[in-house]
Amino acid sequence: MGKSMCKEVIDMKFVDEIYHTFKFHFSADEEDMYPIVYGIIEEKDKDRIMQLLDELSKEDLNEMVTLFALDQLQRKLAEEGIGRVTLGQDYTDDFIH
Repeated sequence: MGKSMCKEVIDMKFVDEIYHTFKFHFSADEEDMYPIVYGIIEEKDKDRIMQLLDELSKEDLNEMVTLFALDQLQRKLAEEGIGRVTLGQDYTDDFIH
């Protein structure tokens, strides 16, 4: 097994363990999954979390950091009451205030 293939197997192992343990507790709603996944991560020490991050491919790490940054930007916009509400539609000149 090549190094990149080995990394892909390691990357998915953690997610697969969560999935197989909790799949009947999850719905398609992120709000159902968040507290379970957060609790699992919270139980890990920082070294184990850093190990999991180190095992990620560059692409997966980029995706994770991008999603984190987008989430933080959305929260900041919501806190400050600014930003355009689109919900997939064109609401020209409709802004959240």
